[in-house]
Amino acid sequence: CRPLDKTIEDLYAMFVHWARAEDGDKDYNISKAFRRLESYADWMHENGGTEISEPPLTIGSVQTCLEAWGMRSSISKSNQLVWWFDMGTIDMSTIKTKYTVTEHMRAFVWYAHAIMYNPNAQEHGIVFCEDVAKLGFIQSITLMPAKLSSKLDRLTIGVLPVRMTGMYLLSTPRWMDLFMKFMGMFMSKKMKDRVHAVKDSEWDKLEANLGGKDYILKGFGRLEGTLEADPIKDAYYTSKP
Repeated sequence: CRPLDKTIEDLYAMFVHWARAEDGDKDYNISKAFRRLESYADWMHENGGTEISEPPLTIGSVQTCLEAWGMRSSISKSNQLVWWFDMGTIDMSTIKTKYTVTEHMRAFVWYAHAIMYNPNAQEHGIVFCEDVAKLGFIQSITLMPAKLSSKLDRLTIGVLPVRMTGMYLLSTPRWMDLFMKFMGMFMSKKMKDRVHAVKDSEWDKLEANLGGKDYILKGFGRLEGTLEADPIKDAYYTSKP
């Protein structure tokens, strides 16, 4: 394992690289980079402080919490970083009773930064895949305090300098399907093109979009993936769960 081991200059470079025009483009929008950096600084000031910095935010301080959440990652055939989230394998009891809100915050912040510094995520963007496992409405809204959920949504969607190129939601319950149809009325075309609620009979579309079974994590949902390599775990975790 190893620490993230980044400097403030590395952090600035992430925002500048994020603000390039297109993949591989050498033209950078510095004003755009600075605005996103300001948003990042504001978020860290408002939501971070000593809760995140003390004790030092290391993998050793958050790994067991991340394992309870089942955080996993991989690389797609097109070289994007894929962030996997399987609600069907989450240890619900442990999440609700063993860890505090602050510990959950620290774990997600660490993982989000590990993704941010991943070279594939920086160069090609990330794809988010979640098996919702037909989670009920009450279960969903009580899994994590609403205030914390809102903070983390803001961090991962509008603050970090990472391009979300696709989001796939699988095994969605009916209440979520209806909610997404409603929210679709307010989404931009660009966002609609990126967010996909995959029908139960069409899971093979996700497999095809990521490059086949060799690019699907083993054990994820009902997909028969064969991939075991996990770039975040392999690089940083103290031991494989």
